[in-house]
Amino acid sequence: MVGLSTHKEVATFDWKAAATNAEYSTNALPANEPGFIIYDESFKKIIGDSPELEFVEVRDDKFAHEAGVYIQSTDRNYFTSNYQSNKSVEVYSVDTTHHKTEQHSFPAVKNPNGGCWYQEQILFCSQGDLTHPSALVLVDPQTAASTTLINNFHGRPFNSVNDVVIHHPNDDIWFTDPTYGYEQAFRQSPQLPSQIYRFKPSTGQIWCVADGFVQCNGLCFSPDYKKLYVTDTGAVQAHGTPGNGQNFSLNPRLPSSIYEFDVVDGGTRLANRKFFAYCSSGVPDGIKCDEEGNVYSGCGDGIHVWNREGLLIGKIFVGSVVANFNFARGGVWTMAQEKLLFARIKARGALASIEGH
Repeated sequence: MVGLSTHKEVATFDWKAAATNAEYSTNALPANEPGFIIYDESFKKIIGDSPELEFVEVRDDKFAHEAGVYIQSTDRNYFTSNYQSNKSVEVYSVDTTHHKTEQHSFPAVKNPNGGCWYQEQILFCSQGDLTHPSALVLVDPQTAASTTLINNFHGRPFNSVNDVVIHHPNDDIWFTDPTYGYEQAFRQSPQLPSQIYRFKPSTGQIWCVADGFVQCNGLCFSPDYKKLYVTDTGAVQAHGTPGNGQNFSLNPRLPSSIYEFDVVDGGTRLANRKFFAYCSSGVPDGIKCDEEGNVYSGCGDGIHVWNREGLLIGKIFVGSVVANFNFARGGVWTMAQEKLLFARIKARGALASIEGH
């Protein structure tokens, strides 16, 4: 089913009203309709004078989940589905001009999750399965030719590589490796903690750069590469039994948080881990920065936006879970499980000039 509805509702959040009225905090938009919520005046500059939230396509299955990679040569935005009841994860794309979707076959990529632009190709987090290792796989979307860049840490298999970013000044690849593949019953028992890695493709060298997470998930650099933001989605617990891996629960005592690190030593190490923000709706999953250094994350009701001080300044309110999203020409592609949306806003992503949008 194709959904063509467009929402333009903009509401202003009243912090004082919310301070003593919990129900108001979760119903800031009239009738809880999709739209935009202004928590701080600075969010008006981000969304511009005429923001719109378009429902591009709606299906019965969770076809729009992760990644979100714009490739200029094809003028398409690529994304991955969610793992569903022993059904392998698929790759889709949408024509950014006509908003038509299609499915792709990239055989070397097993249960892909996150991804990013790299050398005008797609660098996929291939989570693997019970017989194929988890890996970083580079794919040419026009030919489906693929190259596996790395699939182990000093002999130990990765758990289920989740999200990936490029430190463009160094050309190093940074990625997270939580244990969700095992908990969803499509990967073997983990042999590593939930950690962050830095990989240098020119030499094949790899470093573990951070640990101490329940489930490290999304990550992104600030526009100047001096900060790294990492989400911890530990509050969402997936359980591999019963066997389809779709038994989830939310433990509110575990992290639903974003952490900020200083990137030091010429962009090679992390220091000064600091708590940045807490997500009160679901968990913060995919994460991006805009050109001004504001921080965006897909959460339980849409995309939340914080300024550099960690203040929630606005929401692109969908009314359901957004796992990931990405900036592209004219706005933000938004993957909301059964729904694919496009938010037309004024802000541009921190990587707009590098990725060609």
